[in-house]
Amino acid sequence: MPYKLQMPELHTLLATVPEEDRPKDKERFWSSLAWELIQLMKNGAQATEPQIVLKEVRKAGPQYIWEFYVNDLARPKGNSINFHGQNTSQWLYAGAIVLQNGDVSTHH
Repeated sequence: MPYKLQMPELHTLLATVPEEDRPKDKERFWSSLAWELIQLMKNGAQATEPQIVLKEVRKAGPQYIWEFYVNDLARPKGNSINFHGQNTSQWLYAGAIVLQNGDVSTHH
């Protein structure tokens, strides 16, 4: 089954982050992104009906956050809600790349 893929163009990911807030180590940002894209594809390959999402950046206080997840749309959609209010019943993999004070981290 083909992947349902939703993501911004990669060259735009840092475009809305002000220059002074961008990563101190841009290579760390891009290597973290590359690793997560590989994980998204690997996990999507396990799904019957894969949906892969990398969201546009959102700002939360001093943080810039790029959320991502893989759903298997063939799974029943239940009421599994996490701490962030997200329905996780179809999730196979999820997390975020976070930029704060010039430092990049990943969260799963």
